[in-house]
Amino acid sequence: MPIARIYAQALFEMVEAKPSSTKVFLANLQKALKRRGHQKLLPAILNEYQKLETAAARRALYAKVTPEMERTRILMQLYRKLTA
Repeated sequence: MPIARIYAQALFEMVEAKPSSTKVFLANLQKALKRRGHQKLLPAILNEYQKLETAAARRALYAKVTPEMERTRILMQLYRKLTA
């Protein structure tokens, strides 16, 4: 797993757990990157973080069950029973 993805995953999990401390997490991330000589990874970390946010938003969207989806599911079950 690339280092940028590991940093992004850790940042994402921390922000998800405590969104009010995002600025502190970013400041600490910058300090850690500077201390370890990984400053050039910051754009890649941002890119990976955005991918994680997008994936989480999609998961939330698909996990939501709407009345229309439930109705369609029930109708499909009935149709399968009738045609079987």
